[in-house]
Amino acid sequence: MLSYLATATLAISAMLGAPQQHQWESSYGKALEATRAADEPLLVVLDKPNSKDSRLSPELLSDEQVEGADNALLKPYQLCHVDVTTSYGKKVAEAFHAESFPHVAIIDKTGSTVIFSKTGKVQSDEWQQILTRYKTGDRSLAKAVSRTTYKPSSSSSDVLRPNCPSCQRNSF
Repeated sequence: MLSYLATATLAISAMLGAPQQHQWESSYGKALEATRAADEPLLVVLDKPNSKDSRLSPELLSDEQVEGADNALLKPYQLCHVDVTTSYGKKVAEAFHAESFPHVAIIDKTGSTVIFSKTGKVQSDEWQQILTRYKTGDRSLAKAVSRTTYKPSSSSSDVLRPNCPSCQRNSF
């Protein structure tokens, strides 16, 4: 009896001590909350799981297939996989401005900035490079995107505007 109790205690402590693998969350909102709480970057995959051409290869979504020599590449991330054929998935895809699939995005560990995005097929070696590069979730890895547009001057009063970007933005 005592040996049975000791064995059961060891088994339970082994299960509790084992590292927990992240599960793919289908709700972007829940995954975003989890990334903010855990201070980990968020890996978002938007695709059509039943379409061979519009989905990310299932092997890439598995820890066993993308496992590196020392550790699993998905481990540093909160994971979110959204089916864009659903009404909810269409809304999430719209929020990411994704029109073709698969679409992959990585959000920084604060949950506020997209630091990487790619639309289209991803090869295994490219997937490993992406996951390795962005695993820290640092915002400094984000690419600067210029959203400047040109608006021709319509009057001479436009020339007298201050050079401050905020002031210029408010005067349009």
